[in-house]
Amino acid sequence: MALCPYAGKQLSHALFQGLTRREMHRVEQGFSKETYASGDPVPRDPDAMPFLGLVLNGALREDVRDARGERRLFALSFAGELLSPLGPRRVGGQLTALEDTTLLTCARDGFDVLACEIPRLQLNLLHLLQGQIVETQRWQTLLGRKSASQRVASILAWFHARQGGKGELVLPVNRAELGQMSGLTLETVSRQIRALEKARVIGLPQPTRVQVLDEAMLNSLTGDALARRAA
Repeated sequence: MALCPYAGKQLSHALFQGLTRREMHRVEQGFSKETYASGDPVPRDPDAMPFLGLVLNGALREDVRDARGERRLFALSFAGELLSPLGPRRVGGQLTALEDTTLLTCARDGFDVLACEIPRLQLNLLHLLQGQIVETQRWQTLLGRKSASQRVASILAWFHARQGGKGELVLPVNRAELGQMSGLTLETVSRQIRALEKARVIGLPQPTRVQVLDEAMLNSLTGDALARRAA
């Protein structure tokens, strides 16, 4: 996999796989580094969307307006993940940093130029987008076969894995949004989280932080093995 030296750090990502040093140097010229503090909006002109980005560190959430004009969670992005150009970043949409966050971004026109010069870059992007679609479909299929407790455990385990399996993870959504993601009521989500805390599977030092005290038990409670066999 190609390594991209950027701002004194080595960046390795599937988007750059197979690129030569010369091509990586060209990529560095086409991407910009942007930093945001926790709570900062990512200022982007909706007319210039979509754009491509990589989260180097931190986390982002993307909200969109529904038919009633209310903001609702659409997507979350963590370190190492791709901000794909398939998202609805347009008028009414908003990206916000959940913690101190650094991005590598490329405007659409700029990426089109790079893709023409480096066909491998465009091919890598297509493979990544296909993988995201397959993973989303797999996730929805598995979640639909699970009990309430398994759904909540699955979402927490999913966040945990996407944040690198650290002992403490950022919980980037509130209880109501967890309910929207899992198809459960707020009361059911709160009850299941309390049960996990009582069983010492997780700890809740803050509403937005979760300590994973027993990773093996959390993964076991997702019911993934049973759901896959049923599928």
